[in-house]
Amino acid sequence: MPTMAIGAHPVGGALERQLRPVAHHLIGHVIENRGHIVPLHRPERLLGLLEPLLGLEGSGGQLRHHGPRQ
Repeated sequence: MPTMAIGAHPVGGALERQLRPVAHHLIGHVIENRGHIVPLHRPERLLGLLEPLLGLEGSGGQLRHHGPRQ
């Protein structure tokens, strides 16, 4: 399952390092020069990272299904 770790100051890349041993498909991002509340301080940047992961990019905000349902 795709997993994304997003860090900012003061956490930085710590979440990605913690998840690396257990997440097989891990995408890590560090948003520089911001506080630790990413949705509050950088909502556009957060959406830009999440939309492709969730399959929303270019879909007008509609979820698309990727693969068989479990």
